[in-house]
Amino acid sequence: MPNDIQFYDNPNGRPFDKLPTRPPSDARITDYRVMPWPDGTRVTVEMGLTPFKEFPSIDVSILTEDGEVLRCTSLVGAMERRPAPTMWLPRGVPKGTPLVALIEVLGDEAPLQTVRVAFTVAGPIIKQAVAL
Repeated sequence: MPNDIQFYDNPNGRPFDKLPTRPPSDARITDYRVMPWPDGTRVTVEMGLTPFKEFPSIDVSILTEDGEVLRCTSLVGAMERRPAPTMWLPRGVPKGTPLVALIEVLGDEAPLQTVRVAFTVAGPIIKQAVAL
């Protein structure tokens, strides 16, 4: 049909061949605070980011010590310099259970930066700077 809208200009019908690759984000984690709630139901993972040109994508996961993923959230195109997602913990996890918060700044092929923070359910706040 002559009135069709052309979304790409490629005779082979592959629309993404000519698109430039996106540069990796220049954001990195500078510090973090893992804040388990006193009632043992949630955990807030706050992170500080370096100034960035490209909005970064970040995955935050809560793992058991054995590496089993209990909760995971993704921040796609994060605009804040101090994102702080709060995640519910599974019901029945006893207070004092050791867990791990895994924070990954994502790149196209592999994570650009990975930070692992051990904490306990309903335990103290863990706060630390990250060496760049």
